[in-house]
Amino acid sequence: MGNGIQAIHPFVMFFYYICLGFFAMFFNHPIFLLAGCLALIAVNLSHDGGQAMKQWTPLMMTMTVLIIVINPLINSRGTHVWFDLFGKQVTLEAMLYGVVTAMSLLMILLLFVSLNIVLNGNKLLYIFARILPRTAFLIMMSIRFVPLLKRRLTEIQDVQRLKGMTMTQGTLRERAKSGMSMLQILLSWSLEEAVETADSMKARGYGSGTRRPYIPFRMTKSDKRWLSYLLVAFVIGGTGGLLGYGKIIIYPELGTLHLSLLDWVVFACGMAVALFPVFVEGREQLKWNYSI
Repeated sequence: MGNGIQAIHPFVMFFYYICLGFFAMFFNHPIFLLAGCLALIAVNLSHDGGQAMKQWTPLMMTMTVLIIVINPLINSRGTHVWFDLFGKQVTLEAMLYGVVTAMSLLMILLLFVSLNIVLNGNKLLYIFARILPRTAFLIMMSIRFVPLLKRRLTEIQDVQRLKGMTMTQGTLRERAKSGMSMLQILLSWSLEEAVETADSMKARGYGSGTRRPYIPFRMTKSDKRWLSYLLVAFVIGGTGGLLGYGKIIIYPELGTLHLSLLDWVVFACGMAVALFPVFVEGREQLKWNYSI
């Protein structure tokens, strides 16, 4: 991963994700949401070549297809009837609503994949430690919890496989027995480490008073410029959204998909926010190329 986006102040990146999450839920025009999904795919590719995104791709694709397919089958609202399926009308409005909902959720999932890469535990702790110290610590531990359990389970499976214990071979009873044994080891390991962590925190005096962040991030002039850039683009885009731009009416009757000039202005502001990490990484890459 390039150092460009990692060098940006955590508060600037947190504000970026807040803006993008707001846009994902605020705008409902298919062109806006499709462009947002493509922009976030580019952002994730700029982070680590898309390695983290690939792990979530099956889940995201399954969710997207299910929402698009199921919504028209359970919702017959709308005036533009496409066809009848098993005596139920499938409308264009219901299909479009499913597409919009799926892309909005897909944007949020892609956003969290990127957030998990960029804002690690120390950065989140730095952002919230002074305002909500206990909440910040719980958030950091929660984000760490699932990847940690997954890594431990993989290690346990590797060791148990050498002993001939696996969940992929044998009868159903044998596989269930192996799975329960591995789960028992995982829980025992996790509980034992939790006690050790609690003792370590108590010995270091955690919770006895105000503590400074472990890594003192400092807001540079470059960070302030990037923050101003995001703030201006967000205010213009958000104001346009409040005035009705970047949105379409789906129910009770489908509105026009045509984009006016002001719609395109709001679209440009949304893309300026969404592609912010790509701009940062591209700027750093250009600096590196021209410095050689």
